[in-house]
Amino acid sequence: MRFTIKSSEKLPIRGNLEVPRGARALVILIHGFKGFKDWGFFPWLAEVLCDSGFAVCRFNMARSGIGGNPETFDRLDLFADDSYSGQLDDLHRVVDYCQKRVALPTFLAGHSRGGGVAILGAAGVHNLRGVITWSSIARVERWDEATVRQWRKDGYMDVLNSRTKQIMRTSTRILDDFESNRQRLDILAAVSRLEVPLLVIHGERDESVPVGESQEIAAAAPEVSRLVIGGASHTYNAIHPLVHVPRALMLAADVTARFVGAYS
Repeated sequence: MRFTIKSSEKLPIRGNLEVPRGARALVILIHGFKGFKDWGFFPWLAEVLCDSGFAVCRFNMARSGIGGNPETFDRLDLFADDSYSGQLDDLHRVVDYCQKRVALPTFLAGHSRGGGVAILGAAGVHNLRGVITWSSIARVERWDEATVRQWRKDGYMDVLNSRTKQIMRTSTRILDDFESNRQRLDILAAVSRLEVPLLVIHGERDESVPVGESQEIAAAAPEVSRLVIGGASHTYNAIHPLVHVPRALMLAADVTARFVGAYS
């Protein structure tokens, strides 16, 4: 089931909701920075979880940069003004949409920045049973002082998408959002307040988010299981498109499905 709902800014949030017969839980998949619902392993992971008896929603944040074409960054104007507060609002709108259609125990599962969003957004989710992070960031603030000064001076920061070779510009909106909402956007503080079990998965060879951040998250959580997968990259050795399924990815998916099954 494909759906489109509106963000608080009246921008489209496009998603897919798959509900197998006799579903026992609902899993909301959250993409990260420069990610999207149809990237690499997301459709495959949704299928794996559905085959395990769980309803699954994957969606694009309103300011993901993906427009009408499901796999093309054709709305970099939207991407430029993304913010964590906007992502959290998008997440809660998607959860509400899905829960009105399937009344099931709910899990949030996020990759990279999406893991941080899952943790930050957990407190606002009804009937939440667990949070799962893959390669998650432990903090929103990922810029040194020199970068922030230049960012403020220029009014923007350019980021290269190594896959598409696009220059993806970000305005100061995400920086302003962080500086105005430091307490709300404190991931480790949010972890410490979690009232549901947390599963932390990370690749030993993560080239984007240091594996040590998974230890910081786990150390702050009241109830946590942590798995570091040897030889695994930030994306568990998967690429886009997903031409084959690496062992590291299969392991991450299997442990995720078992976690959801155990706490449903």
